[in-house]
Amino acid sequence: MARKGTSQIQQDMFDAIESFLTTRIGGQVYQKECRPLNSKAEDAVIAVSAAGSGQIQDGRAKVNIYVPDIDNGSGHPVPDWGRIQELSALGEPLVSVLNEFDTDYDFDLEKAPKDYLNHENRQHFVNISIKFNRVTFNT
Repeated sequence: MARKGTSQIQQDMFDAIESFLTTRIGGQVYQKECRPLNSKAEDAVIAVSAAGSGQIQDGRAKVNIYVPDIDNGSGHPVPDWGRIQELSALGEPLVSVLNEFDTDYDFDLEKAPKDYLNHENRQHFVNISIKFNRVTFNT
């Protein structure tokens, strides 16, 4: 099997988890740098940040799920902690879907899902960090 570049691996991940995510979030699923900058929707973005070039390609990816802040009645938007917690719980099921989709890859959580503030859109996002290995030779 030929080695794949990060954009090809990202497409494989997108194909594997798009339908899983669209049934669990209120927005769309995008590949990196394709989400509209002014989106206020609960979108997911998939990005592969690195991949090795050895016979066993190891690499890192992330799935960021954006969560619009809510109004708590004070006129000041606050994090939607309930929704952030629900989406953080998708880490392990997401890895399971990835592993069931394609046997060339072995996916696992790199670290526990974490939430971050997105200053530009007054949103938070859940970051699910994933590590993977892909065997590039036939056994």
